[in-house]
Amino acid sequence: MIGTLTAFLITYWYYKSAQAMGKNPLSSAGLGFLAYLIPCVLWTVTVTPGLRDAVDHNPSTLSGLLVNYAYIVVGAACAIGIKLKHFKAPKL
Repeated sequence: MIGTLTAFLITYWYYKSAQAMGKNPLSSAGLGFLAYLIPCVLWTVTVTPGLRDAVDHNPSTLSGLLVNYAYIVVGAACAIGIKLKHFKAPKL
């Protein structure tokens, strides 16, 4: 649920930023969604299984939260990085 809300917020953020800069808002919103989704899926498929195994051997609330929600932080960080590059102000 939190991951879905984050994806919608990032998509909306890209959309509004594109409108403000005069870029195509629909393609920018799609870029924002994919900039979040692809790293999330890659993290979930590659890193999360190893983290879950580590948590199974040493369970705690903090490490459980880390495993369950780390993909959101990774996806959001990637989306922020791509946004900073995509919406860079042109040099005059």
